[in-house]
Amino acid sequence: MALLAGGTASPARAEPVCAAPSELTRAGFGLPRLAKSLEDKTPTTILVLNSSTVSEKKLAKTSSDKTSGDKTGAAKDAVPRRFPSYIEEILRARYPDGGIVVATQTQPRATAQAILTVLPDLLRVNKPSLLIWQTGTYDAILGVDTGAFGDAVGDGIRLAHEAKTDVILVGPQYSPRTTFAFDVAPYTNTLRWSARGNGVPFFDRYDIMRYWQDEGIFDLDADRPSTTLFDDVHGCIGRLLVGMIADGVDKKTLGSR
Repeated sequence: MALLAGGTASPARAEPVCAAPSELTRAGFGLPRLAKSLEDKTPTTILVLNSSTVSEKKLAKTSSDKTSGDKTGAAKDAVPRRFPSYIEEILRARYPDGGIVVATQTQPRATAQAILTVLPDLLRVNKPSLLIWQTGTYDAILGVDTGAFGDAVGDGIRLAHEAKTDVILVGPQYSPRTTFAFDVAPYTNTLRWSARGNGVPFFDRYDIMRYWQDEGIFDLDADRPSTTLFDDVHGCIGRLLVGMIADGVDKKTLGSR
C-alpha cells in the first residue's frame, strides 16, 4: 500500500511498502457503532488515546531535527506527522459523507489503570464512535502485574461499550533499542486475549514493526535513521489501521444482511 504524498513539492523518493501479514491486520470483529454512524452520515468522531513512549519521542525529534536542518529550507518548519492524521485523511477520502474527525488525547506515562480515571470524561466529551486505545508500554516499563493490566483493559472496553463506542486495541511498538530494558511480550499477549474475550479488534503493532525490521522494509535500529523514517512508519501504521477499520465496518455490514 503506497503512502499518500503530502506537503510541498519535493524530490521524488521511493515510497515504503506498507505490508504486513494479514493475520496481524484483519479486524476479526465488527465495528457496528462506527458502521452505523458512517451509514447514517452523521458527524463521526474517532478518538485516539495514547501514551507517548521515550523511543517514539526520540525518533520524532531526530526526524524533526534533520528536516529542519535541510539547507534548501524547503521543509524547515515541517513537523513529523503521526498516524492519527493519516487515519483522518484516508478515512475522509474513503467515506466523504461521514463527517469524520479524528481527535487525539495523550496521557504520558499512564498505565491502563490510570487511564480508567479519565476515560469516562473523555468518552462523554468527545462522544466517539470508535476508540483507538494504545496501551501496554508503560505497564511493561513499571512491571505491572499482567492480570491487573488485563482487568484494567477489560474495564476500559466495558466503559467504552457502555458509552456506545467501538474499540480497537493497539499494542506497544517494537524498538530494537528498548527490548533489553523491558519486555512487552506478556502485555501484548494479554492485550490479544483481552481483545478476543471482549470481541474487539487488536492491532499488534509490535509484531507488525518487527516484521518490517526483519523484512528490511524499515531499519528501526539504524544509528542514523532516515529523515523520513518517523513519517513513513506512522504513515504505514495509519494505512494499516484504516484497513482494519474498513474490515470491521464491512463485517458489521455483512453480518446485517
